[in-house]
Amino acid sequence: MRRLSQLLVMLTALQSAWVSMSASASAIEDAEQWLSEYVSLDDTFSIALSKNKIRFKGCKQKQYQLVVNQQFTKRFNVEAIVHYNKGLLDYGVLAQRVKSHEFEVVSWWDKGSYRVGLSHKIRPEHEISIPVAEVIQLPTSTTASVYFEVPLMEERHTLTVAASRESWKSDSATIQLPWSEAHDNQVKLQYAIAF
Repeated sequence: MRRLSQLLVMLTALQSAWVSMSASASAIEDAEQWLSEYVSLDDTFSIALSKNKIRFKGCKQKQYQLVVNQQFTKRFNVEAIVHYNKGLLDYGVLAQRVKSHEFEVVSWWDKGSYRVGLSHKIRPEHEISIPVAEVIQLPTSTTASVYFEVPLMEERHTLTVAASRESWKSDSATIQLPWSEAHDNQVKLQYAIAF
């Protein structure tokens, strides 16, 4: 029964996350605090909602992220992540708008001095709005990733190395492309300090 109520809370949180895309940052923080208090009775389950944005002349980007974390054992947990992204490049006639959402599942194994994660992410087809060409439909992409995370000198400092492969199939795109499939291989290095 408790798992069912946690699932209902997660679905409600997801719905409120979509609704709160236009809400102020304090409303999002209040929602995250309420959700954290509600699920804090069980240490193996947690929810986090974050918002990142950048803005400068001709460019606005926002990213919302809802993370639901379920710890199964002391050394193994699974994260389900929903991303919502939107952006605007505004250069007069060449203005572009894009909105996308992504669904990701990450399995983490904690080995004590480091963590290893395996991820699978899907970004369903989405569109770019361009006044000159109306709307361009972009294909669905899938990404498989491997993460290696290690704490550094202090507990709040972490170094993450990620290797990922993103794939697209052009059969769902608006524009016919000369290739039927494409891949992008990446290696990312991230150093983070938590404040």
